[in-house]
Amino acid sequence: MKFAHIADVHLGREQFNQPFRYYDYLKVFREAIERAVKERVDFILIAGDLFHVSRPSPKTIRDAIEVLELPKKRGIPVFAIEGNHDKTIRETSVFDLLEHLGLLHTVGLRKEPGKGEFIRSKKLSENRYLVWGQVGDLEIHGLRHHTRWQLIRNDGAVNVLKALFKGRKGILMLHQAVDYLAKDTPYQDAFDLKLSELPDGFSYYALGHIHVRRIADPSQTGLSGPIVYPGSLERTEVREASHIIRYSLRDKKPKVTANRDGPKGFYIVEDFQPEFVEVDARPFYSVRVEGESKAELRKKVEEAASLIPKDAIAVITLEGTIKGGIALAEFNDLLKDSGLRYYTFRSRVVGAAVVSRERLSEEELFTDWERELLLHLRVPPKEFSESLTEFISWLMERYEKDIPEGTPKKAQELHKGEKKGEPEKSREEGAERPKTKEKPAKGEKPRKTEKEKPKPTAGKEPKKPKSIPKPRNPSSLDAWLRRGRP
Repeated sequence: MKFAHIADVHLGREQFNQPFRYYDYLKVFREAIERAVKERVDFILIAGDLFHVSRPSPKTIRDAIEVLELPKKRGIPVFAIEGNHDKTIRETSVFDLLEHLGLLHTVGLRKEPGKGEFIRSKKLSENRYLVWGQVGDLEIHGLRHHTRWQLIRNDGAVNVLKALFKGRKGILMLHQAVDYLAKDTPYQDAFDLKLSELPDGFSYYALGHIHVRRIADPSQTGLSGPIVYPGSLERTEVREASHIIRYSLRDKKPKVTANRDGPKGFYIVEDFQPEFVEVDARPFYSVRVEGESKAELRKKVEEAASLIPKDAIAVITLEGTIKGGIALAEFNDLLKDSGLRYYTFRSRVVGAAVVSRERLSEEELFTDWERELLLHLRVPPKEFSESLTEFISWLMERYEKDIPEGTPKKAQELHKGEKKGEPEKSREEGAERPKTKEKPAKGEKPRKTEKEKPKPTAGKEPKKPKSIPKPRNPSSLDAWLRRGRP
């Protein structure tokens, strides 16, 4: 028995909002189907995420129909399950349309029995059927994508999986991340199934969802057949890049390495032994350039770009610590004549601030009011509570103030406090006095008037708060204390 195992096609996606990417995803899908037909396979498996969304555009559906007509004309059945991207909660979906046209068969739990030459069904309960594919003596089972929460709640599908497929043989098709094979992938901490939760007895586990190639043999898992992920047909994320370029501060020239996960493609499986078939996915480069100035970054970007093929995609991340930072707009025109099909810049540049450290005296750092407050607070640590002088000295050693270079004002000018004994001014000169209420004449009822909102009086000392908030920046205790007095 010979079949093709495809997964994670994502038809209809326009990555980076680029229309040409739509055709990239379509091209590799057509290439995979044409190769499977050429290999004269007995059937084709699509293990989830045929479409990028559950409601694809009419254009996407039309293109999918044109490709799926190729195996139909040769009498090759296609079996599929819904993935996390294209599953739906509606009564009908695009898979129902494709099934109605005889282009594929959806296997798994269904509300109605399946129909067709290559389909079998078993009634489990009212409006619940187990539908599977049948090619000769071989059974093709499957189940649509479920989240981890759906699988474990109320002893859900995790326990049902083994009961559902007990005694079944052949092929099991799932769109789940299994923990054992999810290592070193984005799903290693967000897996759907544990290896021990997979039902035993199948000759081949055709999986999808993890976008990189993974195979675990029975000798590794203890199961009856290999667990196989073919990965996605196209590159869907930066971490799936075909090549990686690094150009750090210590490098004299950029370093290029191929992605350890290898090229994109699918499997042709004969007698349950998978053989990888590469497809012509677009080259995708992840570039990281580090510099200490804008000029250095620009020079390194141009050097790195010279190593990238003309028709490739490049995602270029700029790194470093540069005074004043950078604006990505300054780099957008840098590679306009490079011939790259698409490129974009991302920034991880940190803007360096130049500061000088200036030690402040006790009088400059604290006002008399603050010194008195500290005396009453007697804040921890306890060893300083008996001596205000020691406590202030400890604070001054611990906290210093950052003063940017070129600041004209001296620290003592920024920390002027009110002199002890100076009379407190109730209002600034020329401030308007608050209006007084007029008393009603004898026998006359007081008139109701709307309460006017109290206007803030300039210079008036506000009430002290019940509690003082924790300082956000302990290097400016003066500012903190004043914030506590709104």
